[in-house]
Amino acid sequence: MKRAHFGGLTALSCLALGAAFVAPAHATEPFPTRADRVTPPGRNIASDDSADALVTNPAGLANLAAREARWTYVRCEDNTRRVACGHAVDGAMPLPFGFGAGLRVDFVQPPGGAGGAGFPYDGVDYGWLTLGVGYSVSPRLSFGGTVQGSYSTNPYLNGLVGVSLGVDYRPSTRFGFAATLHDLNGPSPQKLPPLAAPILDRAYAAGVAFRPTGKRALELGLEARYYEGLDNFRPRATLGVDIPGVGRARGDVEMQNIGSDTRRGVMASAGLEVAFSGYGVGGGAIFGSGLGKSQSIAGYATASISKAVAPGVPRSERAVSIRVESTPGPRNHARMLRRLWKLAEDREVAAVMFVVRAEPSASFAHAEELADAFRVLKAHGKKVICSWEDAGPKGLYACASADKIVVNPAGGLRYSGLKTTHFYLAGMLAKLGVKAEFVKIGAHQLAPEQLANERASDVGRADQLDLLANTEAVFTENLVRYRKLTPEKIREATARGPFTAQEARDAGFADGFAFDDELERVVQDVLGRKVSLEKDEVETREPEVFGKRGKLGVLWVDGDMVDGRSQKIPLLGNSLVGSYTVAEAAKRLKDDGDVKAVVLRVETPGGSSMAADVMWREIKMLAEKKPVIVSMGSFAASGGYYIASASKPIYALPLTITGSIGIFYGKADTSELLKRIGVNVEVRKTTPRADTESLFRGFTDEERVELTRKIGQFYDVFLDRVASGRGMTKAQVDAVGQGRVWTGQQALDHKLVDRLGGLREAMAAARRAGHLPDDAPLTEAPIPEPTLIDRALELAGLRSASPAVFEAFPPQLKATVRAVAPFAIFEDGVPLARMDWMPLEVMGGSDD
Repeated sequence: MKRAHFGGLTALSCLALGAAFVAPAHATEPFPTRADRVTPPGRNIASDDSADALVTNPAGLANLAAREARWTYVRCEDNTRRVACGHAVDGAMPLPFGFGAGLRVDFVQPPGGAGGAGFPYDGVDYGWLTLGVGYSVSPRLSFGGTVQGSYSTNPYLNGLVGVSLGVDYRPSTRFGFAATLHDLNGPSPQKLPPLAAPILDRAYAAGVAFRPTGKRALELGLEARYYEGLDNFRPRATLGVDIPGVGRARGDVEMQNIGSDTRRGVMASAGLEVAFSGYGVGGGAIFGSGLGKSQSIAGYATASISKAVAPGVPRSERAVSIRVESTPGPRNHARMLRRLWKLAEDREVAAVMFVVRAEPSASFAHAEELADAFRVLKAHGKKVICSWEDAGPKGLYACASADKIVVNPAGGLRYSGLKTTHFYLAGMLAKLGVKAEFVKIGAHQLAPEQLANERASDVGRADQLDLLANTEAVFTENLVRYRKLTPEKIREATARGPFTAQEARDAGFADGFAFDDELERVVQDVLGRKVSLEKDEVETREPEVFGKRGKLGVLWVDGDMVDGRSQKIPLLGNSLVGSYTVAEAAKRLKDDGDVKAVVLRVETPGGSSMAADVMWREIKMLAEKKPVIVSMGSFAASGGYYIASASKPIYALPLTITGSIGIFYGKADTSELLKRIGVNVEVRKTTPRADTESLFRGFTDEERVELTRKIGQFYDVFLDRVASGRGMTKAQVDAVGQGRVWTGQQALDHKLVDRLGGLREAMAAARRAGHLPDDAPLTEAPIPEPTLIDRALELAGLRSASPAVFEAFPPQLKATVRAVAPFAIFEDGVPLARMDWMPLEVMGGSDD
């Protein structure tokens, strides 16, 4: 309240001082008459991004935040010489590709009588119809233009057509510059008695808006206007102040004949617009000798409705509901996190109801980030409630950090411990007459075992059990800390799972029961007061800033790493991230001067070692030019760790799966299959190794020796990349390499990562490194491009990533198909830096 009081006093004091200065008693010369449209008081041509830009500066149409409709009424007494009195209604909206457009109707009512507007207006009404369009070249620069035509029973005012142009340049968040040329075609330049003033001739204006804090809360403006037919120069000053909890106070002062005490004319306005949600209503006074006499006064009123919310009267306290009906993929997961962080800062939100109708996270690493977002909400004084129907272990992990968990009385908790599932296909391939041939570096490189073995090796089994044990330890600690259960009680209860709703509550994994129609009552019980529960909808807000801003870049590497361009496996939704796609995206971020820092978000189990090195090189050059902070998501293993080592610091979540520093190489030998079906293959070659990569035979002993040497060289490059990036020796990297997979917690102990944390911590570090504010805009790259199959499925009413046909499969079958699918991605003879497939129960998730 003190801030609101101070802001209001500041605005009113400035306006009062301005009025006192510009309205001396002996200054009585009114402004010359002109067939203007109804001009909105208090707005500056360098900052007006409302629908009123149709009459102030059409370049502002390109900067509209959302659709808007506005009504303005200026009421003038009969002794007022001002012509542009009356009503104006305008509507404008942003369009794709940087355009904005609007339509405006003015119904002008010039004052009549002896002291009125005079000839040729004489109190005769006239109208204007205005069409305008603006185009934003960049956040700094925009252009616009309008065409307006008049209609009236007065022959002097009927049939006028004017063309106006405007430009807006905003080089920083503190300064904006603009220039306009109104009625550049001179619709009616002839001068009429008694004042020898043209009805409508060219008018020029230049303006500057200054925001001392870089935000809209306080804005000072200066303009210079020149009317060609009158040879009349008028300086103008504007003021805009946001009054917290109320709206925005506006005022302006305009003068002519500044150097003459006897001819000086002045006109000022002061008003207030109260904003509530997307609605605005306000009014004020217009006064000064420019209206006719020093005691002349006019009033104005305004009302608006917009899809963008402006600062103003706070809405009543509410709770919001977020419903998860499908597991989000990496990018949708990040969007959900950013939404929760935003809700944490919303003073009108008292609680968040998180309605879980599918696993809310694709991995335990993502579940930890979701849990962290819940804790951020609680740290800002919000209550967090989870609602389950049939939750899984990731829902339990995330919701453990909520204030309360309620379960549908007929639902339950599908948790009876953690497990890993591994597929070994050698037996099936043998029956088909196919043999997997692999050469690898490192006893812990387990990916080849899935094709070459019928069961896990002793080393593989031990690694898998160790990963599972570390995951269980973190999972249990999470429940101990946030559900206030003892490890003994957790182990005892887990052995009795899965759970009905009653059993989940008795075990301490849930707190109560509720149907969907009872969730509002649950929220009110938790808060201890009555609030409404509303579906969460992302609101468009009036921008706090304008002009050039430093941006935070997010470089995504999500999916199996392949050579070439990014793509998707049709129907399954598996993402393939291409080396060229990522390299080009990294270069764009490097060359974009507005991007001050970058977060490298790694969500990949690896893939082609060549693709990894192409990406590594471009990321390395990016990191040499600006800060690059690495954020590891579900996976950042093998090739994923390769590229992560290009920069530091590296943030990993406790249950991120990383490491797997190793290389393997292989092919399928189909000679037995072809023999069984009666196919004979004869190969002609010029050298003994010409058909080394052929599918029609296995490797010879000599070839195995040579291939082992060659992939040893690839592995040596891998070690060198990591050693140089991490400040370790190659021997130290090799000691934790050899294809061994680590959790994020283990990776921290082995100095493979720098800190434990998720996307939130990495973005905060990047903003600090780039000297960016907390609200710095994001630019994400690369942007996924839909394929022709995606578009066809969308036209058929199916989700492109996981169409209905595939979603109908049983969950375990879907997991199996997704696990086997990567085998078909990579060509034979491509050295791979990839971890084994599906080591934990990780779901694909959707980024539709």
